[in-house]
Amino acid sequence: MPDLPPDPSHYETLDVRADASASALRQAYRRAAQHHHPDRSGGDAGAQARMARINEAYAVLSHPQRRASYDLWLRARQARQQADAAAHAARPSRFAASWPWGLVAATSAFAVFSVGAVVYKTSWAASAIAAKAAAPQVAGR
Repeated sequence: MPDLPPDPSHYETLDVRADASASALRQAYRRAAQHHHPDRSGGDAGAQARMARINEAYAVLSHPQRRASYDLWLRARQARQQADAAAHAARPSRFAASWPWGLVAATSAFAVFSVGAVVYKTSWAASAIAAKAAAPQVAGR
């Protein structure tokens, strides 16, 4: 599942700080509502959706208990995003997670090749000596 950008918070929707007063929220809501109202947008298809987000943001932030609950949820979401980012950063890469086995395989292959080369050279010399000793002696030489 691809990482989608998170939806803007209600504070970002109304373009206010998290510690904004009730009057600042009301002013920001009125400003955003006038700017994004569907009747003033000239047939913009997304105007209704933007206005619905603005209304939802103001409905949550203008009510003290809802705002406190939303702030708690927002902090939990930010903590979760930070935890996910930390977990992703701590996760070893594919190479880092598998490199010891590659090192073991490479060392084993080198050892087998080295031992095989030594066995071949020593057995070749021994077989050459044995073949020379077993060869019939030609007279006159």
